[in-house]
Amino acid sequence: DLSAANAYASLSTGNYLNVAQPENSELYLWLTGQRATAMPMGATKNPDSINELVLAWITQGAENN
Repeated sequence: DLSAANAYASLSTGNYLNVAQPENSELYLWLTGQRATAMPMGATKNPDSINELVLAWITQGAENN
């Protein structure tokens, strides 16, 4: 459930974030199309700037902010 009210809890408790190894976070791998069963968000690959922003957020501890 990625509704606004539940998104952070779903991501943090669903093992989608790995702050110890941010590049191995399921969320990041999915966004960048590195999962064989996942497609990048949207019709085309995400801009690198969005992927870098998400990676930076995870690297900084993936806080609920």
